[in-house]
Amino acid sequence: MGKPRHQRLAIKGGKPVRDNFLIFGSPLIGEEEIAEVVATLRSGWLGTGPRVQRFEEDFKRYIGCKHAIALSSCPAGLHLALDVAGIGLGDLVVTTPITFATTANVIVHNGTQAMARCIGTWDAWQLSGAPSRRR
Repeated sequence: MGKPRHQRLAIKGGKPVRDNFLIFGSPLIGEEEIAEVVATLRSGWLGTGPRVQRFEEDFKRYIGCKHAIALSSCPAGLHLALDVAGIGLGDLVVTTPITFATTANVIVHNGTQAMARCIGTWDAWQLSGAPSRRR
């Protein structure tokens, strides 16, 4: 005998959890952001150039740091962070299992070994100092 209708997944005929579509990461894009994109496209510089340099300088002042480097993606930033930290071939990098696949992909691509550690408590969402279990 099958599960009662209220216990089945919606895709298998059960009741959906939501009536409306849940937007993941809905952006807030206004006229100012649209104008900046248009100005960038019209500038002829789609990569590094004067607008990126201005952004880096503005960001340094805003944060109050000596250096800032704009990168094209999070994986590029993770790769740079490993390189700057001197982490390389044969090193072990501990990360959380609650992350995007990119985190482990960058670690492995860098020639290091990735090891996922357990999350401490669900309310803290931090890596635990407790040893991980091995299977």
